[in-house]
Amino acid sequence: MAQAAVFIENQSGFSFRTDLNNVLEAVSSLQSGSSAPAVLPETSTYVAYQLWADTGNGLLKIRDGSTSSFITIGTLGTANLGLATTASPTFSGTATFSGNVLLSGTGYLDLPVGTTAQRPGSPNSGMIRFNSDLTQFEGHNGTSWGTIGGGAKGGGSDDVFYENRQTVTTNYTLSTGKNAMSAGPITINAGVTVTVPSGASWVVV
Repeated sequence: MAQAAVFIENQSGFSFRTDLNNVLEAVSSLQSGSSAPAVLPETSTYVAYQLWADTGNGLLKIRDGSTSSFITIGTLGTANLGLATTASPTFSGTATFSGNVLLSGTGYLDLPVGTTAQRPGSPNSGMIRFNSDLTQFEGHNGTSWGTIGGGAKGGGSDDVFYENRQTVTTNYTLSTGKNAMSAGPITINAGVTVTVPSGASWVVV
């Protein structure tokens, strides 16, 4: 670790060489240290875009253009400083985007897969996933989970058959202002409730 103000005063040859070596060592080590490096003596400020390896917090930082603060670039000792690569990056936790997400090419979108019990504890309206217990895609409408898609199926190009499961394993409430239809027989497991709001109908054919 080495830190020094990047400034050399007029002085004798030996002292100049000592200061110069200190500055070069500090620059080479990115001003590494557990506290911020010293400011320039003649201006009492930092240099814009000055790098600092903050060993106290394990972070690489850079001074902003107005020299008002250090901004974190990434994590020391971590591949790519912990930053996403341009090819095949991997993220953990929650990634939040304020704009649109555009997927180009001819690849795929790999949705999360989990059982009914593994559904998010506090779901938001618009969440989508694949339910491995029900072997179907599902989405949350702000009140409950429901099937996504489910168009007619058939052999070849015969889109004839609409399929539904025969057992209700999870509590379900029909969406407000909607009716429902299922092909029977239907079994509702013990302790499971299907709620049909007033004015709505659930028809089993």
